[in-house]
Amino acid sequence: MANTDKPNLQDRREYFRVNFKTPVEFRTYPSKAPQAQRGSSQNISQSGILFQTENIPPQLSSLVWMNLDIRTLSICKEIERKALVLNNGLVGKVVRVEEDADNMRLYDIGVCFLTRDKKESSEIKEIAATLVKTSQ
Repeated sequence: MANTDKPNLQDRREYFRVNFKTPVEFRTYPSKAPQAQRGSSQNISQSGILFQTENIPPQLSSLVWMNLDIRTLSICKEIERKALVLNNGLVGKVVRVEEDADNMRLYDIGVCFLTRDKKESSEIKEIAATLVKTSQ
């Protein structure tokens, strides 16, 4: 008899995920001094990304700006059409933070991309202003 207490992670996913291994630079918000951190993407879909980092992980529900090369993907047009892009990076909300089961030094970070309709929110305007300051 199958265990029905916890649904299979695959069953909860709305979009098909593509294995996507590439470096990711990310900044977490809110933060007093958002420093760029590094990670490595694991997979991506139209609605989000899973990446790993050895750094202190971002908090659940925090916002992240991610600089990653999505143009090499076949699903990039769908991501770019819907997702919020600032300074050539995607903005998302952290929806999962877990220690990696195989390596306790790594954290799995699940991020749901924010959509373009969120661009006018005060949080996003603050991130945009911070990105402009850090890129000068």
